[in-house]
Amino acid sequence: MNDLRERLLQAFRIEHRDYIEGIGAFLDAAEREGTVAPRALDEMFRQAHSLKGAARAVGLPAVETVAHRVETLFDRIRTVGGALDA
Repeated sequence: MNDLRERLLQAFRIEHRDYIEGIGAFLDAAEREGTVAPRALDEMFRQAHSLKGAARAVGLPAVETVAHRVETLFDRIRTVGGALDA
């Protein structure tokens, strides 16, 4: 494995936790409160988008695919409306 990819993977190992924890906290709050603040939803869309890009940068297509699905879900709720339910 080349040095650049290894450094990217090291950064990803740290960075992805922040994205996942942020999205998880958002989902917990949405479930608790029964509502989703538009600004929070925008931020979670950005978190999923960033996770997708980071996964792509380090060559992790499975993570990229899941992040893309989450990003699409958040975008659909932002633009079309609808509930964020189980």
